[in-house]
Amino acid sequence: MNDVPLISVLMPAYNCKNFIKQAIDSILDQSYQNLELLIADDASGDGTKKIIDSYSDIRIKTFHNEQNIGYLKTFNKLIALAEGDYITFQDADDYSHPNRIELLVKEFKEDKDLGACGSNYTRVDKKGNKIFDSNFSLTHAEIIKKMPEQFDFTGSGLMIKKEVYLEIGGYNEFFDRMGGEDFYWFYLIAEKYKIKNIKSSLYFYRANPNSVAGDISDNRKKIYGVNILNYLIIQRRDNGHDDLNDGNFDSLDHMIKSLDEPYVLDKSLFYRKLSVKYFYEGLTRRALVLGFNAICKNFRNFENIKNLFYFLKIILKRKFNFKN
Repeated sequence: MNDVPLISVLMPAYNCKNFIKQAIDSILDQSYQNLELLIADDASGDGTKKIIDSYSDIRIKTFHNEQNIGYLKTFNKLIALAEGDYITFQDADDYSHPNRIELLVKEFKEDKDLGACGSNYTRVDKKGNKIFDSNFSLTHAEIIKKMPEQFDFTGSGLMIKKEVYLEIGGYNEFFDRMGGEDFYWFYLIAEKYKIKNIKSSLYFYRANPNSVAGDISDNRKKIYGVNILNYLIIQRRDNGHDDLNDGNFDSLDHMIKSLDEPYVLDKSLFYRKLSVKYFYEGLTRRALVLGFNAICKNFRNFENIKNLFYFLKIILKRKFNFKN
């Protein structure tokens, strides 16, 4: 491997026309320049593809989807096409610190045993104003000790050696449209390779309600997917394998059915839980819409009404600076 290895940056994109330019520019303007940027528009309906195609930088390679296939499958498509010695990621509604790639590459050069390296991140609002900074554990031992209760990394801010992908593969399609694929993938990596984080905040994460993660289709696994993920990782931690890896789908289906049962009994539960999730992520408008949906599904449930009034109370307090 030469002293200036090629870095592959993967960017699936969907309905992010307001942010895609900043995402692309933050990669092209990196202090580390020997890179390729692989972008796939996932059949956006808002003009995202047009912005991507307006660039003429030879480092950009486009692999657009004619039909929407989702983030996970688009990710797997791009990572299979990556030619770099190292692979990193950039969500199309986020952006990177100008030195992110340079600093990550430096860690690999200094530690030949390193398989994956991330950093802290800064959460920002739509306008790029800082909301908070993460405070991740830095060493392999500290990171893996906390899983699955806590995942001290952000998938899009990670860099891996190409050999890690060649051994581990991409995201498991079991998690398609559910989420959690990056956490499961990261745990598989950590089982076989040394991992670490840089203390500096090098990645800027922005919640975009129009992204795949912001999809509000009635997919209940997006709510209890974390329980499925924890179930699988605890199995791996305790036994070295899991139902998904073993193909033990009867046991896995039984566990999923038990998680799904409360949502079958109460049609409003999905909307109530999703509204709370979005509210605390700062997506108040989306939270209100889902809160109203919960009431429409079950107006007799007091929790639905209580949540919506709480949202409205907090929003009004913020808007008018009420103290009580």
